[in-house]
Amino acid sequence: MRTIKSTLVPGALTAAVFLAGCISQAPEPINPRNLAQSAVADTHLGWKPAPANQLNYSMATSSGIASMQLRALPGHLQAVTIELPGMRNIEGIQWRGAEGDNAMLFDGAEGMDGVTVERQYRGYRLSVRGPALESIRSGGYLTVIDYFRN
Repeated sequence: MRTIKSTLVPGALTAAVFLAGCISQAPEPINPRNLAQSAVADTHLGWKPAPANQLNYSMATSSGIASMQLRALPGHLQAVTIELPGMRNIEGIQWRGAEGDNAMLFDGAEGMDGVTVERQYRGYRLSVRGPALESIRSGGYLTVIDYFRN
């Protein structure tokens, strides 16, 4: 009987150690204030609540050219959505990376893979996911140009 008890206790300890090693911590919540800022004086940048692993911003301008600076994005981030109130006819959305790379995310008619631009009641909604998100993940400048600028 004594032999059985001594065999069970080490097995129970091994199981407890194994289970403790399998517990993973959820990533820290993303604070959108720490990842983006307005890049030009007349661009107003705000943020809205978003599902886990996503960012949701609102960007408005009086000149028709809005720009924001994004810092390096966390690896677990899956989508960035930007509301563009007041934009009437988007001519283009450009990306200039921190390392000097450039990309046209949207050319007025269609977007690169992973970019969608949806017309809203007032303005547009830009969504960046998948391959497009990977191209902006290292940080840089996003510029939205409206055809109707002052």
